[in-house]
Amino acid sequence: MRDLPCDPHTCDPDHGPMNRRSLLCGAIATTFLAGCGAQTGKGASLSTSGPGGRQTALLLPLTGAAAAIGQNMARAASRATGGADPDRSPPVIDTGDTAEGAAQAAQQALAQGAKILMGPLRADQTPAVLAVAGRVPVISFSNDDTLAAKGAFVMGITPAQSVAAMFSYARAQGMTRIAVVGSDSPLGKATATSAREVAAAGGITLTAILLRDPAAGGLVGALRKAGGSLPQAVFLPDGGRTLAGFAKALAGSGIQLLGSVQWGVADPAADANLSGAWFAAPPTDLFLPFADRFQAAFGEAPGVVAALGHDAALMAMGLGQAKAVGRKGILRAGGFTGVLGPYRFQDNGRCQRDLAVLTQENGVLSVLAEVSDT
Repeated sequence: MRDLPCDPHTCDPDHGPMNRRSLLCGAIATTFLAGCGAQTGKGASLSTSGPGGRQTALLLPLTGAAAAIGQNMARAASRATGGADPDRSPPVIDTGDTAEGAAQAAQQALAQGAKILMGPLRADQTPAVLAVAGRVPVISFSNDDTLAAKGAFVMGITPAQSVAAMFSYARAQGMTRIAVVGSDSPLGKATATSAREVAAAGGITLTAILLRDPAAGGLVGALRKAGGSLPQAVFLPDGGRTLAGFAKALAGSGIQLLGSVQWGVADPAADANLSGAWFAAPPTDLFLPFADRFQAAFGEAPGVVAALGHDAALMAMGLGQAKAVGRKGILRAGGFTGVLGPYRFQDNGRCQRDLAVLTQENGVLSVLAEVSDT
């Protein structure tokens, strides 16, 4: 995906605007908004408290196809940083849709003295920002783990994090034979790679990886043939209509369904075929109070991508107050806590992130466990 309004691993092209019921007040879903109260001009800034605010910058798409998401991230950031002197605020700079726009935004931020660049949103814009950043750290909002090898810190919730949380929880419940079924897409391929790595390290037998059209028949038979017998559980990384298709194909099989944060692009509690399924989500005790405040302030429910804007601004504010704006501060041992839960960056650019495991029974969602990514 290069033309969807966020990264391929984050968004499902099937989904529409999320509703308030979706995933405990929208804890997971990406939100598409028609309007925004944030400033949208080049160099528009948010308020922040704490010294050193202008040593960071948020690079967001405030115009173009992804403007609704970028503006929503800016509004979420304002919930973390509002009320302070604008002269000490990290600027929010428009990247637009293109790599060139992202590079120009990065150059503007550097000219203003930024020592950390937070953004851009998209994976295909991140290399352009890295190219102009030099030794200045770049924290991409993408969830594409391959960007870490290119020199970025990856802040988005990645397929690997969903896989690790769900495989860990399933194994604790005695399930060691797991298959992956997904669409033949960037999300499916990234999930397959992560599943192989996590299974090899975590005592899981990966019985099959099937990347296919959810409308294709014979899924249960294909799983039995690939593994010699049916797996105990199947991990379904997709959301929206793709998830619904796979869930329908597995209905009545007796296989435990596992899912990713991608499930939040729709309402899993509304699909009877997902009753009893387990899926990954940000910790609800941290997200839901933020979601309520955001809803009250802006009349819309935030999603996981918007919440990244909040947590990035909170992180920038904390590093500024600690006078630790730079790579060493990013890598501090204690990590950070935001509305998407605790997280910590590694020297290789990847992010460790704690997630929750949710389930739904007869349309009612509940929390099963908190899983630490260590």
